[in-house]
Amino acid sequence: MRELLIILAIVTGLAYLSQRQSMKVTNGDGRKHWDIYLIILLVFLILFAGLRTSYNDTGNYIAGFNTSVGIREFLSNPDNLQPLENPLFYGFQALIRTFTDNVNVFFMICAVIVNFLNVRFIKRNTEINDFAFSMFLYVALGTLMLSIAAQKQILAMSILTLALNQLIDRKYISYYIIVLIAGLIHSYAWLFLFFPLLVTKPWSFRTFVLLGITVGIMSVFQTAIETFVEVADQAGKNIPMEEVFDGNRMNIFRVAVYSVVPITALIFKRRINAQIDRRHSIFIQMSVVCLVFMMLGTMNGANMFGRSANYFEIGMICVMPWIIRYLFTRQSVVMVTLIASMCFIGFYLYDNDGFNINYHYISPIQFISEVI
Repeated sequence: MRELLIILAIVTGLAYLSQRQSMKVTNGDGRKHWDIYLIILLVFLILFAGLRTSYNDTGNYIAGFNTSVGIREFLSNPDNLQPLENPLFYGFQALIRTFTDNVNVFFMICAVIVNFLNVRFIKRNTEINDFAFSMFLYVALGTLMLSIAAQKQILAMSILTLALNQLIDRKYISYYIIVLIAGLIHSYAWLFLFFPLLVTKPWSFRTFVLLGITVGIMSVFQTAIETFVEVADQAGKNIPMEEVFDGNRMNIFRVAVYSVVPITALIFKRRINAQIDRRHSIFIQMSVVCLVFMMLGTMNGANMFGRSANYFEIGMICVMPWIIRYLFTRQSVVMVTLIASMCFIGFYLYDNDGFNINYHYISPIQFISEVI
């Protein structure tokens, strides 16, 4: 527990200092300010992910890197270039493997890409005085822990932040190009090919249609998912049936956590939609999609549906502070934020039980000595 709280405190504290630095620039005191706290935050996040030697699926990624061929041999085999088999990730892995056999170099390069893109996205898409709370949620909801668990997925998720910026700006061609690229890293990213259909004000007719479809699938879950798996198999994407029907169901506690933003947006729909802009509409709709996958995970296949939901949680990370500030008075915002923070800390500690046993790492000095 202590290690988890230290990580949360470091990330939130550095984000808060960066937030204050940004406010100085906004207030315009005539001087140029280097955001040294943001740089330190990025360094911490990069080292946290890049120096790991074990946690969740890290062992599989280490084995995959150690058995990877070089880039020339990789490209010479047409089977490695199948679009549904994550060719861009494995090609990138092969490229790094060509120059080094040190897996932590690979992890470090991935960590630089992931954390730069994710933190940049959060910084850009939150209000200036909400950055610290959003980074708090980035840790508490588990996105940070995903960055040391599912390497392919977190790389694809970080690339999708570039696509979301294009979607916000209504640049649809570049949006779809980036989504297609992200899907070559991890095919779940292609879920975003359909997401523009939901870019409306929160809880509009389309949102209720999505919810209705979800309830319908849940009512005939096994038949519907078996049909989906068969279609995916015919398209060339092998999804083992045991991955879906593995007997694991989504914890109701987790579903409740991910329902906070969607349900709040539904309860205060009229008030929120009266002033909401396109960016916040997109983020709330992302939280709805996130909840939909969580609901499906209550039936079976918690891991698969949970990973699908992870793709959309950055929207909730960015929009929750805005919702609190928008719905509550200035006097009550602090109290509501404090209560919400305590609840999320409880979820964070519960969700990462055993972290200190499973997470291991090498020191920066050891890493440098191994590289040199």
